[in-house]
Amino acid sequence: MQKSPDPHSRSPSIRRSLGLSFAKQYTNLLFAVPTVIILSRLLTPAQVGVYSVGAATITLAQMLRDFGVSQYLVQAHDLDDVVVRSAFTVNLCIAWTLAIVMFVVSPWIGDFYDQPGLTLVLRVLSINFLLLPFGSTVNALLTRSMQFGILYRINLGELCLRTGTTMALAVFGFGYMSPAWGSVAGVGANVLGCWVWGRAYRIRGLSLAHWRAVTRFGLQQTIGDIMNRVGFYAPDFVIGRILTFADVGLYSRGYGLLNMFQNNVMGAIGAVAFPAFAHRHHNAKGVDKLYLKSLTFITGISLPFAVFSALMAFPIIRIMFGTQWDMAVPILRLLAIAAGTGMLIPQFGQFFTAIGKVKVTTGVSTITQIVRIAVLVPATMYGLEAAAASQILVAGFSIALKYAALRKYTAITARDIVCALVSSLGVTGAAIVLPLTFYALMPPSAGHLWAPFVLASLGAAVGWLIGVRVFRHPLWAEMSNVMGRVTQWRRSIRNDRS
Repeated sequence: MQKSPDPHSRSPSIRRSLGLSFAKQYTNLLFAVPTVIILSRLLTPAQVGVYSVGAATITLAQMLRDFGVSQYLVQAHDLDDVVVRSAFTVNLCIAWTLAIVMFVVSPWIGDFYDQPGLTLVLRVLSINFLLLPFGSTVNALLTRSMQFGILYRINLGELCLRTGTTMALAVFGFGYMSPAWGSVAGVGANVLGCWVWGRAYRIRGLSLAHWRAVTRFGLQQTIGDIMNRVGFYAPDFVIGRILTFADVGLYSRGYGLLNMFQNNVMGAIGAVAFPAFAHRHHNAKGVDKLYLKSLTFITGISLPFAVFSALMAFPIIRIMFGTQWDMAVPILRLLAIAAGTGMLIPQFGQFFTAIGKVKVTTGVSTITQIVRIAVLVPATMYGLEAAAASQILVAGFSIALKYAALRKYTAITARDIVCALVSSLGVTGAAIVLPLTFYALMPPSAGHLWAPFVLASLGAAVGWLIGVRVFRHPLWAEMSNVMGRVTQWRRSIRNDRS
């Protein structure tokens, strides 16, 4: 039986994998920021709202489409060609079925929201289901093997075509259809990239030999994924139904910056953390310690970012999106507080899935999202800000639930978590001192944006560096390591020239 490519024994180091993963995610950010800024000026809040609801609906269906196959391939202890082909076949059958179902039911969803344009968006986005299985399986195998260099090239091709298509169509007046067609173009580019650069991991036919193992894991994983996505997109659905599509657009822009951070910083770490946790678990090499170390690294970046975003919400929204989005300022401020709270125990799902306890992840996700919706619906009846404020309560509840699970199923204690957080809390305090000072001395206003924002940003950067050094945060050692390598590289260049 042919073994599937799985070079765990020769996988790149976690440090190198993180570097490549961050390169990929920051390239995403390099494309995403100007795209959001320009589209915010080309599309109205209502148009953004129509696409947001369509994308949210498709993303929920996407959880069924993947059916946990990607996670199964990454965490599986033994993997051969027949298992891979079985996973691909299950994925293909589900995806193509969903494409047909989504195409058929899209008019009913459009009628429910009394928005014919939503039907068109859903039908275009359903094309992705026909293409995704041919790329997602290869991407999962590349992630398992921590081949983030290949993943970077595939991602870059996808970004270029997705962004170019979206921007061109928006300029020519296609409105909410612009990002929909851009999404299809991006998925097509991803599949082509997998065929060109991931040929060693290509699928070699169909099989149903291991469909039971795939579906057993996939069912548990999918329930958790769907609940997470339901909770993530619940504001779009609830606000779109109770309030207006313009309010959906405002909420979307209020969360836009935080979502970029989640995707590009947390996503970069999560892409490496999941296979790294699984590898440590397979080899019994202290996965709990690795999780606590990742907690310290992540919060050293995420907590300062959340606090700074809450403080400087007005200049951030005005500079990035323009005057028509000013009502999103309090939304960003409240959601930043919620995000900062939720980041106190990060990578929870990746950790428990990697160690084979996917039921724990599913249970915590299900309870959290039920509470989220139960709180969100009545809060939205009091307005958009109340809806955003309710997420702070949900974040606090989620942290308590995650801690209870860690305490029950692992050897991690409250003392371990506090010790892992102490240096990050110190760094956060140091990073916010100068921005608070500048905010008090020269509060940003409509005619006075750039000076306070630039000074606050520089002050946050300086304070963060000082905090990392003073509180001996592990990030300082990593930065010193990078600077040492750069210095060594420059010396080698000078020696070669001489």
